[in-house]
Amino acid sequence: MNKIIIYFGIIGFVFLSSCKKDSSIEGPELVDIFGEFKILAPLRASQKTADFAKGDIVYYKTTLSIRTKWTVEVIGLNSGARKVFTGNDKDFSLNQLAWNGTITFAPFFRKNEPCVARMSFDSYPDTVYSDTIVITNVRPTPSVDILIDDFESPQRPYNTFTEGQQSFNGTTVNYQGISPAEKTRYYVLAGNHGPSASLFLCGMNLSAKISQGISENYFKFSTDNPEKVFFNAYVYGWGDNKAEMSIEFQEDDNKDGIYQPAEEGAYTYRFPVNWTGWKLVSFPYSATKISTSGGFGNVDRTGRKDLDRIIAAQFLLLAQPGTSGATRVGMDYCSFTFNTPFQP
Repeated sequence: MNKIIIYFGIIGFVFLSSCKKDSSIEGPELVDIFGEFKILAPLRASQKTADFAKGDIVYYKTTLSIRTKWTVEVIGLNSGARKVFTGNDKDFSLNQLAWNGTITFAPFFRKNEPCVARMSFDSYPDTVYSDTIVITNVRPTPSVDILIDDFESPQRPYNTFTEGQQSFNGTTVNYQGISPAEKTRYYVLAGNHGPSASLFLCGMNLSAKISQGISENYFKFSTDNPEKVFFNAYVYGWGDNKAEMSIEFQEDDNKDGIYQPAEEGAYTYRFPVNWTGWKLVSFPYSATKISTSGGFGNVDRTGRKDLDRIIAAQFLLLAQPGTSGATRVGMDYCSFTFNTPFQP
């Protein structure tokens, strides 16, 4: 009899254990899938003014009835500057949205500028706004460790090239009717393409020697860790959803002062330019991949990323697959920073 009791006790324990919720399973709760979407608390800032020069942080809070993807944009009402946050929290008191005065889209926020936060949702048409706050002092722009180019010197000998001999593809230091992200000038890559044409339109190559104005052939980094070196640039999109950029770094593996295509490593980072305005693009060197297009970088003599052998940076305008017609991108204030991305 005791054996029977023990037997059924074990079965009961196993059954109850199998019914217990596994806290390690991730996924949306049922209320988030089937629940009604409501904004339970207004979007509010933690303060009415912000002195970012003194390190102020503004916290935005709201409460939603369900978990859903959202976007919050803090917008400068005079400058048009924007800081963008995305997420899917439903209670901001648990995971606070904190703004320290940085930007996502240039131009920069201004002193004594009123700002408002706008919240929108991927799956719902609702849009909510916060009360206005005033920036009494802006965040100081941090310095960069290596300025590759700010394009303020049009006479600089850039090495430019286009697809074939197409005269309508080209590069220039130009204004194109819009304000630069920084100072007075920026760089433009522009081209025209058909649906069956090559995706490559035009490009520009800038050697480390020309960039730094010294006799040294290579960019000088304080670390050899690819995860701690960040490339940064403002990239302007005209909103046509046709352009892609490929940013490439050419490594002189044998350190003879010359980059040899198809023999020495070239590492690239490629992304669609699917926005309108100046957006800050940053990525660590560890995020680059070996280039396999056009015979460049297919063979890397050392078999690794060598920061101490980067001899040139190259910027390519590509067409997004399946598109045709004119497209362009702008670039400004290209730089390297160490340990953290550039955060203006």
